[in-house]
Amino acid sequence: MPVSAHILVVANTEDEALLTKLKEAGYAASQVAYSSFDSGKSVQMSHDLVLLVTEGTGIGVSDLTVQFSSLSCPVLIIGDNPAPEKIQSIPSNYCDMELNKRVASLIRFQVMKREFERRSKTTQEYGFEDTVAAPPELSLEEKEILLVGAKSDTLGEILLQLDTKSKIHICQNADQAMAELQGKRFDATIVVGTGQGDVNLRLCNDIRADSKLFNLPVIFVLDFESNRQAAYVHGASDIVVTPKEMPNLRARLSLLIQQAEYRYSLQKLFKESKPLPVSDGPTGLYSYGFMRAHLASLQKDYDAEEKSLSLASLKVNNLEEINDKYGFPAGDQILRQIGSIISFLVRGEDICCRYKNGVFLIALPSTSLNDARIALNRVYGVSRMTDLAVNGLDEPVNAGMEMGLVELEPGESIEGAIKRGKGVHMVMAEAS
Repeated sequence: MPVSAHILVVANTEDEALLTKLKEAGYAASQVAYSSFDSGKSVQMSHDLVLLVTEGTGIGVSDLTVQFSSLSCPVLIIGDNPAPEKIQSIPSNYCDMELNKRVASLIRFQVMKREFERRSKTTQEYGFEDTVAAPPELSLEEKEILLVGAKSDTLGEILLQLDTKSKIHICQNADQAMAELQGKRFDATIVVGTGQGDVNLRLCNDIRADSKLFNLPVIFVLDFESNRQAAYVHGASDIVVTPKEMPNLRARLSLLIQQAEYRYSLQKLFKESKPLPVSDGPTGLYSYGFMRAHLASLQKDYDAEEKSLSLASLKVNNLEEINDKYGFPAGDQILRQIGSIISFLVRGEDICCRYKNGVFLIALPSTSLNDARIALNRVYGVSRMTDLAVNGLDEPVNAGMEMGLVELEPGESIEGAIKRGKGVHMVMAEAS
């Protein structure tokens, strides 16, 4: 059965509870004893993440360097971390949501890198080698970071952890932070504490509700372990508990900004090739010809790696009525606006095109059906609830939307899955 990712747990003793949690989250998880771990033999190319449980191992920096620094996949440490500035970790008393968030974040970064390579290759197959964008440079230098909080001692600790060449802005009043975020492009924001009356948690809610700031990385620096769950529930990308986890801040911030950089690079790759015949005129998305070539690459990887691939179709079910009532130019305007909504709200690693007429297609690599439903919740909701504009009309036009969603099954063709997904109505999902 396809899975979202393959995870190897390295631990001194067998941890059935951890393996169960990972499998329930849709991952394939196996375990090897730390005493018999051999990086050259234990870790396969199919592995997307290594989870190292350090309790009882006595592992030091030199052991990490020898065994884990050259792996083809990232490492997440559970417990004491000898190299917090370089390697991601969570404490041994983590909450389940924290484990899920950190694992998903590291795996998603791998998926985005893989999709960038795949999409670059598909673009090159069209003969446009000169247009392919280079992978982003992964550094905190020159990044614009907003610190929200008034505790001078905590702000000082944060500044000590960040790159000296980062561009740091401090906003002491959470009520003013949204205006700053909306007025200037920031690469990330760091929020100090939950704030009096949970004002900082409300700020995070406001950020996630803003269409332009929705993907902004938000890290909470907390004084109390008990606030971990609340921060995640309100939309935090990650959390750091001060003072013991402060050395982890840089690594966690770097990962989130790297994800954002890859999202931007995937968008840039399309923009640079957009004047070329890889785009669909009416919608501004990828052409179906490009999508077909790319889907073949996705299916090849799916068959080889046994990782989930979900496909969604988004149909304007009243397009014919719009064309009859207002004319085909109006219908094309509607399609372009919906195309803009989709391209802006899908994740960076997902790819979308106009399939035919008023039907759009979205492919979500390494994404299970349940995770795809959550990822598409915003796309579906916004496209259904947005009143669209047509030149010359005073009243808005509402496009009736239907979404089908399926996960590719072993041995099934892409076209077969798309046909199976027609009429499978999208159920609005609660983001977790």
